[in-house]
Formats: sequence, structure tokens, C-alpha cells
Amino acid sequence: MSPSDPHASHFSATVSQRVAAELRRRILHGELLPGQRLKIDELAAMCAVSHMPIRQALGELEGEGVLEVLPHRGAVIKGVDAPFVRNLYDVREAIEGLLVERCAERIDAAGVARLASAIAEYEATPHADTAGLLQANRRFHDTINEVADNPLAVRMLADGRLLIEALRLRFGYGPRRIDEVIDQHQAIYNAIASHDVARAGQLAREHCRGASQDLLAALDAA
Repeated sequence: MSPSDPHASHFSATVSQRVAAELRRRILHGELLPGQRLKIDELAAMCAVSHMPIRQALGELEGEGVLEVLPHRGAVIKGVDAPFVRNLYDVREAIEGLLVERCAERIDAAGVARLASAIAEYEATPHADTAGLLQANRRFHDTINEVADNPLAVRMLADGRLLIEALRLRFGYGPRRIDEVIDQHQAIYNAIASHDVARAGQLAREHCRGASQDLLAALDAA
């Protein structure tokens, strides 16, 4: 494949995403440990890819805060521990509150219908299907973010989302959390549909706080 190939950049991105997912999995399952140095040559051999997707994957994981890239020296893994998760959710709480408020200001009838559909999808997903719940939850929040129309905030929110989803796939949800999410989504929907900006933002922040507390409890139990 030549450098001028129009599919080259897409192929590279796809490979780097696969590599990032594999490294993320190994970090979360303790196969790669906090403080461990990751050398590009060794990672390339382990993942059977060239250096470029390894560098791209390390940049993605650095953006999520799980490792630090060292110039010309590979990377060092940080600890994915309770303070890390708490800090990550503190940032998400602020940004999600803002986006929900903007959504409540701007949403139209079509957007309300899309939110209702996303809620129905979440409610119809079996509680044991963690991957399906994550997908439905993503659709609900992605709809809000699209209506809010703040690409900068959405990009900031994207940092860490895949890490949170990976943690959820590993630890699951607390026994009452999914029912809480259903109730909270419905309350947020009601506030957005009625253009109650302040109420919608408050509920979104409480929703994010609840997610943080549930995941922290899972980490503590593990």
C-alpha cells in the first residue's frame, strides 16, 4: 500500500485502534502493570504490527491518562486506581452537565423522539448484557451531545470513555445501578423535553456522580 493510497490513513487508524484496545485490555487485567515501561519494539512484536500504529495507540492511551509517553523511550503505565477514576468522573461531570444544558436549550421534536428511542433501547436490553447496555447508553448520550453542538466539549469528553467502558466490561454494574440508570435517563429526558435547562444540568451531574460511585464501589470490591 503506497503512501498516496486514499485508504492508507483509515487502515492505519483501524490498526492503531485495535492495538489500543489490546493494550487497554492487558492493562486493566493486570498483564501490564503500573510503572512498567512499554518499549515500542517489544509492543510491535507482541501485537505483530509496525511502529506507527503502536505510536498512535500509545498517543490514544496517553490521552485517556492511563500511560505517559516518553520521548524516544516508549511509555510508562500509570495506575488505573480509585483516585484516577474519581478524577476522570469529576471532569466528565462538569462537561456532561454543560452538554445536557445546551441540549435542553436547543432540542426540537425530532431530537426528543431520538432520545426517547435511545431510552427504550436501554430499557429493553437485558441487565446481564453489559456490552449491549454500554451501546445503548452511548446512543443516549451521543444524541444529547449531537444536539448540544459543542464539538470541543465532546472531544474532551471522549478522552477516557473507552477506558470507562473497558472497566465496565471487566467489573459490570452494581445490583441496583441499571435500574437507577433507567430512572435517571428518564428524568433527564423529561427535563430536556420540557427545556428545563437548570434541572437537566443538575440531573446530568447527579447521574455522572452515581456512575462514579458505582464504579468506585466495584473497584473497591475487586
